[in-house]
Amino acid sequence: MKIIKKYDYKLTEGSLDKDIEQFILEARKGAYTWDYKHGMEGLRIIKQYFKLIQKEFDEKNFEICKVCYKKLLSLLFEEGYKYSCFGYEDIIARTKLDFEKIIQNYFLCLIVLHNVEDLFNEYLEYLKAKQEYYFEAAEKTIMDTLNAEDFAKFKNMLLLESKNIKEKDYFMHDILTFLMDIAKKKEKNENEFIELAKKFAPILGYDDFKELIKDYEEDR
Repeated sequence: MKIIKKYDYKLTEGSLDKDIEQFILEARKGAYTWDYKHGMEGLRIIKQYFKLIQKEFDEKNFEICKVCYKKLLSLLFEEGYKYSCFGYEDIIARTKLDFEKIIQNYFLCLIVLHNVEDLFNEYLEYLKAKQEYYFEAAEKTIMDTLNAEDFAKFKNMLLLESKNIKEKDYFMHDILTFLMDIAKKKEKNENEFIELAKKFAPILGYDDFKELIKDYEEDR
């Protein structure tokens, strides 16, 4: 016989975004320190928030989704790097949620709500926030969703930004591999792909561009 606990969740701050704000404030004050020792209450709340955001997404309430996704993702990306609010080594893995789907939804919201320039700035913010994490859905959603004119503008912004990226700018390296993705997967331009690999190999820490191509093809 098992005792099954049923958890009921109710917003306490009047709106989803305000509730998430209050949760983050409490978390940073230590309310969920060593969460796994106390029934994983913080983790359960985070998972419930994502369920509620999905409901808003399904109803096409993209503005509230964008705000809530951004706040929660920032909290999770910072865990173990800037803060240690919950005590998990990898809180994103611990949630067991489909973060590729979450990131896809987040970028769909950004694409619906923003012009290309603002979308690009949001993408840069995302790169700086996510640290060592990588989600294919971010770049794939941009490639698959933007119309031809907007995508051409976005690609040009990537190319301009790539000129300023140094080896030490780790969080910006995804821009370089994104450009390689575009050449390889979207435009099917093998010559451009190879030229980009030659150009970016030293920045990405490779002495030989062929090693970069090998790792790229194995990873992606």
